[in-house]
Amino acid sequence: MIVVNLKDKNLFGNDAGEDEILEVLNSYYIDHEDFYDFYDQDNKLCVASARKGMGKSALLSKLDYELRHNDEYDNPIVVRVTGNELLGLGDFRGQDQAYLENYWKRIICKKVIIEIGNTIGFAASSNSISMVEVAELDGLKSKNFIGGILSRIKGKIPVINTEVKDNIPENLESVLSNYQSKHKDSSVWLLIDDIDAKYVDTEEYQARVGSFFSAVRSLAFDMKKLNIRATVRSDVWQNLRHLEDLDKWEQYIIEIVWTNRHLRDMLSNKILSYVKRKHPSSPEAKYKYTKDYNKLFQLVFEYPISWVNKEETSMFDAISSFSNKRPRWMGQLCRMSAKQAKRSNSQGKRVYLHHIDEILSEFGKNRKSDLIKEHKHQFEELDNLIDCFRAKQKEYTFNELVDLFEANFIRGREISEIPIIDGVKYKDAEDLGAFVYKLGLISKKSECGRYFTHYCDDPDLFRTHQNREGQITWSVHIAYRKYLNIR
Repeated sequence: MIVVNLKDKNLFGNDAGEDEILEVLNSYYIDHEDFYDFYDQDNKLCVASARKGMGKSALLSKLDYELRHNDEYDNPIVVRVTGNELLGLGDFRGQDQAYLENYWKRIICKKVIIEIGNTIGFAASSNSISMVEVAELDGLKSKNFIGGILSRIKGKIPVINTEVKDNIPENLESVLSNYQSKHKDSSVWLLIDDIDAKYVDTEEYQARVGSFFSAVRSLAFDMKKLNIRATVRSDVWQNLRHLEDLDKWEQYIIEIVWTNRHLRDMLSNKILSYVKRKHPSSPEAKYKYTKDYNKLFQLVFEYPISWVNKEETSMFDAISSFSNKRPRWMGQLCRMSAKQAKRSNSQGKRVYLHHIDEILSEFGKNRKSDLIKEHKHQFEELDNLIDCFRAKQKEYTFNELVDLFEANFIRGREISEIPIIDGVKYKDAEDLGAFVYKLGLISKKSECGRYFTHYCDDPDLFRTHQNREGQITWSVHIAYRKYLNIR
């Protein structure tokens, strides 16, 4: 049996799908049966919705790889961009939906123009480049997207970067005409990631992000040869669902939800991909992740283990529980425990259950840090709110949560002293409970104790009469417990 290098940071892949080498990502990526519409070129518009760490960026990267390497797509122009990059190309102010929608269209066209410039070798400032005007956007309808844009920018793009003057074509209009003649049937795939970065649930942000979705829907169906794919956090989408312009959007949304089988395949295929790269001639390189997953796990992990009243089970059961069905958490947990195994025993060839236990405090600290980085802009005292649970119990009813917040966060303070929560003024302790539910710090525990309901499953659950009457048990997620000294 081969010996896997537990210290190799590439063993479990890159936690950030957008940073992984596309060829490596493709070697271990597990497709979901619900992703068909995302890849389908006949589907003009599709948006992936999920919580942080669920693989939204990885899905875009996988599509990026297929678009560039799969002959089925006929070599399209691929424009990969983040929401922050698009926002940086303009000045988004105000709340007028009609204005913002048209402004988003202009910004998107501007980005495509810049990408064409990068492709054929002319330099233009992203701040002063001539954008397609709103009136001209109307003239693009039902035309080839690339051809329509190029026909409107001939002679309009100023040559302003003197440092790269030698790289600028002398006759820009001729270059554009030549490009258009060669690519008149070319399609454009616009891949937009993290459009909701730093989102706060205020009317201004709702207008800004809501108008983006209205704009891309209009562009996708008004222009020929244009496909748009984007990602959005589930909690943000839930907050936007009441907007009138988005009432027809349900058909374009794909919710990323991974089952234990998906996660099992994901982890076993990452190990198999690593074995194929490092030990291509070994018998283990011929394993199939769908049927030989236990053999692959045994290359890295102790087997069997005793876990949660199960006398004999796979290490994957423990990994899955701590990962909260988030691929990023799973990768981080595996990497940290593998490093601990190598550190605690230089001769160690596998990760044992006690190695996972030894890193849980640090793992929980990282999870808390993630929450703060992702959501502090929604509530400035999030750190202190999480610490309310420190050294307390792991399960609560509604009234017990209220008492917890009253004793450890609210006592001695006026209502006006509690910060705004997700763009809304604080009213009472129920607001704090609803917020930690939304973040995933707590979830509803089923009667049998084996299943949990998260915010994305039922966003209004915390504010129901059922909850206020004490009929729901809330549980602090297992990933945070050791760090918060919860037993």
